[in-house]
Amino acid sequence: MLLFVAEVGQHSSHKNNHVRQIARDKQWLYPQYHDSQHIKIKRPDELEQEMKDPPENIDKSILDRIQGSMLGMALGDTLGAPVEFEPPEYLTVNPVTDLQGGGTWGLKKGQ
Repeated sequence: MLLFVAEVGQHSSHKNNHVRQIARDKQWLYPQYHDSQHIKIKRPDELEQEMKDPPENIDKSILDRIQGSMLGMALGDTLGAPVEFEPPEYLTVNPVTDLQGGGTWGLKKGQ
């Protein structure tokens, strides 16, 4: 899988350089192999052994955005379970105001 990011009118050499830069910067987007022939892909537990801690100089504003989006996803999943897959009209008539059970999957409160 390759990730192509290019604007209309850019020279092809610039596009190729940009794709190579993405491949270097975001290697986690691509399968990791045991060998140069790209035959056997590493399993998650094998990759975990090679993981390194993030650098100490983390941009706090980016970290805040990441943590906020993760919290928002968790809250959205928890509060939205009873109305999942319902049309917008249903949400207008039945707004979510507290934790409820039920929904498509018959979940318990907060599940």
